[in-house]
Amino acid sequence: MMEPASSAVTICPVCREKIRSTAERCPNCGAERHFGPRLIESGICAFAGMVILAAISRLLIPMSLWTIVFAVTGLCAGFLFSHNRFGGDRWLGQ
Repeated sequence: MMEPASSAVTICPVCREKIRSTAERCPNCGAERHFGPRLIESGICAFAGMVILAAISRLLIPMSLWTIVFAVTGLCAGFLFSHNRFGGDRWLGQ
């Protein structure tokens, strides 16, 4: 069997086996290339931002409309944080 050209082969970052450089899934270990945050990562970061900023608001001022404004701001900030944190492509193992 012929070996492919060295420029067409890369190493899987999870199992260290040879795979095509354009592969989206490793045939050996099942790891997948993923771009951007997964739904669970976006949800956790958005929820954490909402809870943290709402808690800070409650410490500073009693329950008011400002608490809701802080919670919505935290929700948006957490969502944007997840897109910055997990924005690149990465390999996720099974």
